[in-house]
Amino acid sequence: MNMRLFFLLVKGGTTLLNNRGFTLLEVLVASSIVLMLITTILPISSLLEQERVVLSERRALASKLHDALQPFLWNDQHLPFSYSDKINEVDVTFYFVYEGDDVKGCVNWENARNKIETICLYGFRKR
Repeated sequence: MNMRLFFLLVKGGTTLLNNRGFTLLEVLVASSIVLMLITTILPISSLLEQERVVLSERRALASKLHDALQPFLWNDQHLPFSYSDKINEVDVTFYFVYEGDDVKGCVNWENARNKIETICLYGFRKR
């Protein structure tokens, strides 16, 4: 028994005979496109999320360092001075020293990419 499948195309009113290979090829091409998109978008989005966290940490810690540096500039505090703190679940170390006539304040921490970072700010002492 020989069975033939006929499909009527809406556009032209013609029929296709034996289109089994076309469907398989179409599925393979579509799945390869989806797989290619997934393999490029997931690593990029992960990297962007890590960089967003790193930049957010830098901004927050630079602001905290600025605030922590102010008492050493306006009051007579003894230097060198250092202390550790936990800010946004990140262990940070602040230290302040004289560098010439200026006060140097730095903060060290390990960022989201597991690299040690340091930000330093300088300030003029009140005279």
